[in-house]
Amino acid sequence: MEQNVLEQILEGSMEPTHIPLVTLWKITDGFSPDRIIGEGGFATVYKGVVGNWSVAVKKIRSVKTIDDKLFRREVGSLLEVNHPNVVRFLGLCSDTVETPMKNPDGRGYIYAEERERLMCFEYITNGSLDTKITDELRGFEWDKRYKIIRGICAGLHYLHMEKYILHMDLKPANILLNDGLVPKITDFGLSRPIECSQTMAEMHFSLGYCAPEILFGGRMSPKSDMYSLGVIIVELVTGHKGTPDKDNILRRWRHRWNKSGKKIPREYHQQVTKCIEIGSLCQKIDPSARPSILEVTENFLEIVSTNNHSGNDNELAGGEINLLAHWEDDMLGVEPLELQFGYNMQKQLLLCSVELSNDTDGFIAYKIQTTSLLPYSIEPNSDIVKPQSKHWVDISLPIAKSHDHEEACKYSNKQCTVFIMQSIKVNEGYTTHDIEDMLDKHS
Repeated sequence: MEQNVLEQILEGSMEPTHIPLVTLWKITDGFSPDRIIGEGGFATVYKGVVGNWSVAVKKIRSVKTIDDKLFRREVGSLLEVNHPNVVRFLGLCSDTVETPMKNPDGRGYIYAEERERLMCFEYITNGSLDTKITDELRGFEWDKRYKIIRGICAGLHYLHMEKYILHMDLKPANILLNDGLVPKITDFGLSRPIECSQTMAEMHFSLGYCAPEILFGGRMSPKSDMYSLGVIIVELVTGHKGTPDKDNILRRWRHRWNKSGKKIPREYHQQVTKCIEIGSLCQKIDPSARPSILEVTENFLEIVSTNNHSGNDNELAGGEINLLAHWEDDMLGVEPLELQFGYNMQKQLLLCSVELSNDTDGFIAYKIQTTSLLPYSIEPNSDIVKPQSKHWVDISLPIAKSHDHEEACKYSNKQCTVFIMQSIKVNEGYTTHDIEDMLDKHS
């Protein structure tokens, strides 16, 4: 009968409610070790089977690990939550059981009361995000990563802006993915209403994701969650935590996109850039300098709005350096990746200078070409960059004296012009003549 109640909750015909301990014991095979699917600071999580459904049962290890007030607060928060990017709460159990213990004087038994506290959630099939994070060159494609980032932000926006709840332990291990890679925020073991935020220096937090003010006994706030979000965003984009190097990250993503041979939507570059910027802002040491979740979601909406109103002509701002590096370690740094042309009055040219940097210990040859039918000049269009050095390339377009140079700049900066750079590692002593044929063979 009790299992029927749980099935009705799963079907959506009943609201979350109290679930008897015996029901949770049955559906987990008596809390069998074989059913353990996760362990955290306070609890063990078991997989339960209810008819054709699977659920996750979170069993608090000991009444000493979490007090009644915190448990009631967590349950109260969960009962209020209903969002596709937050794990669905199904019910709770808070039963007292009597355990027989032998009397110290050896005469008979005494019974000790033990509080059993459990929570039941939907079962998410694809595991936690921390097992899926990789660097730019392998693992999930960009569109999947961006979808996950947007989903996490949507879930946190719901918690902060609609339910006024802080998560306070946001990390990849507490974000689950379903088969469609929809992220779902979970583990509200520390969650609390925003108006109750205060110092909780003795609580358990996750190093690497915890805001610095909390580590030093400061006050929790929504900006503490934003710090954790920033770490997660950068980790999803790059595969690791830390201060992101935007140019290097973009270069590695372009290497992957070009290597795939597929046509890459032009907004990918903008999305990667925006995610790096947001992730960095969220990790500011001063909490007041971090954006709110509302500001972050509005930032993402700006990207969508820009892309929806840019037409179908695939315009690029001025031009784009498209990298075709044959090995990851051989890539040259390029600054800027998106080109903006200025007018050189003396030479009657539209001009943009590009800096190539070789941070390796080897010699790297390059060749730059353009897809444009306009008479662009690239000087030098091929050369060899010495180890640990920089190299400059001038890209120019002659403008007739009769043309208005401001209009010419606007025209050039609106064209879909792609400049393709190939690069390859070479031995010392090679000349530009030697590398022409070599790069042509690899193109």
